[in-house]
Amino acid sequence: MPELNRLAYCVQQSGYTVNFGNDVIAQNLDGGPSRYRRDIRRNSHLVSVSWVVKLRGYQYLTAFHRVWMRNPSQPFLAKLIIDDELKDYECFFKSAIQLNSKNGPVYQVSAQLEVKALIADDVFDELLVEVGNQSIDLGELMDPLEELVNVDLPNALENVNV
Repeated sequence: MPELNRLAYCVQQSGYTVNFGNDVIAQNLDGGPSRYRRDIRRNSHLVSVSWVVKLRGYQYLTAFHRVWMRNPSQPFLAKLIIDDELKDYECFFKSAIQLNSKNGPVYQVSAQLEVKALIADDVFDELLVEVGNQSIDLGELMDPLEELVNVDLPNALENVNV
């Protein structure tokens, strides 16, 4: 498989939305709740992204899109935050790049990307849900460093004779 092109510009976080792929199909019924069933796993996400760039950045983004259009079945890599942290995702342009505005030397550009979902860690997901079911504060459980630095350390230092 040929090496994938990598989008050099990170997307702007303030203009960033993710419509997660849904692995469930709902069938509406006459009266009562819908019937739900599992569909194909790892359906792709639809991600709306934007960039604020100057002329060279605008030229790069439009060139990147034109190069991708020559072989649209070939995904490209982009660094995105979808699941939890900044990671490489395989993407396709769902829409053409749009120039939303030009204000002096600044270009505001946007696009919609179809993004391949990563493989989820089912065991971790189950564990988080189980912890939440037990009314445990997930913030305290997931970030013990905050309590260590802001509570335990000052308390320990109070008891130390210098």
